[in-house]
Amino acid sequence: MSTLAGPVILPADERDLDAVMAVMRQAFDPRYGEAWSALQLGGTMTMASSFARRTEDARGVTTGFTLCRAAGPEVELLLIAVDPGQRRNGLGRLLVETACDDSRHRGASEIFLEVRENNIAARHLYSRSGFFDIGRRGDYYGGSMGERFAAITMRRRLGEHE
Repeated sequence: MSTLAGPVILPADERDLDAVMAVMRQAFDPRYGEAWSALQLGGTMTMASSFARRTEDARGVTTGFTLCRAAGPEVELLLIAVDPGQRRNGLGRLLVETACDDSRHRGASEIFLEVRENNIAARHLYSRSGFFDIGRRGDYYGGSMGERFAAITMRRRLGEHE
C-alpha cells in the first residue's frame, strides 16, 4: 500500500505570500520579466475581487498556484505557476480546472488569460483545457536580449454543464 498522496488544492491568501513567491521565482523564466513582485502579488491577493489557490505536496510544500480576478461575469486568470520539478504530471491542468470551477461558482460565464506567444507549453495546456485564441497584442512582452513578443489573449466559456 502506497503512502504517497496526490496534491492538495487549498485557498491561498496573503498569509501564503512567501510560499507562492518561492514557486514564482522558480517557475517564471527571468529572461521575460513576467514574475510579479511580492508587493504586486500581495496587493492583488488582498483585493475583494481576487481569489487564489495553491497546491501542496504530501510534505506540505507549496508546488503551484493560481491568481484570478473577477469583474462581473468575467474572470481573468492573472497568474498560474507550477514548480519546475512538479511539471508534466497534471498539476497545471488541475490548477486551471480549479480556477474555472471557482470562477463558475462565483457566477462567471467566461474566463480569460494572456500568454506570451512563444510560451508553447502554456499555450498547449490552455488549448487542451478548452481555451481558444481571441486576440493578439503585439510587442507586449520583452525579452532580456531586447526581443519583443506578442501576448495572445485566450478565452474559455464556462457553461453550467462543463
